[in-house]
Amino acid sequence: MRVRVSAVFEQAGEILCMKYVYGGKEVFALPGGGVDKDIPLQEAIVNEWKEELGVKVDIGDIILIGEAPAGKRHPQTLHIVFEATEIRGAPKVRPDATHSLDVAWVSLDRLPSLPLYPDVGKQLSISLSEAPRRSITFISNCMERGYW
Repeated sequence: MRVRVSAVFEQAGEILCMKYVYGGKEVFALPGGGVDKDIPLQEAIVNEWKEELGVKVDIGDIILIGEAPAGKRHPQTLHIVFEATEIRGAPKVRPDATHSLDVAWVSLDRLPSLPLYPDVGKQLSISLSEAPRRSITFISNCMERGYW
């Protein structure tokens, strides 16, 4: 199973996405990427945001977890979506690191119908509009005391 991490950064009622065109259609993605062997999840997100968008990002708790079944061209994938609590720098696509065409600030009210990768727009819209927001605590080392 492939693991992909991403992060959601909200500002003024909009979230930061990366814009692509596939099959002549605009498609948006939550910034992130696949996790390489032995790389901590939050570190993988920080690295992806720096490489692809040229910004430093602080990562909070998990907002959503979803599974995408395997398809003809894609392996089964576990998507883990974290909250980005702060970014430093102006996000700008770095063409040497991504096929994304641009960054896009997408209004929260567009999320339910937005062609978004992963396809979590409806759930993300609900999650971001709840007060207080729910999150799943992320434990970066749940074997801190070792294996018994």
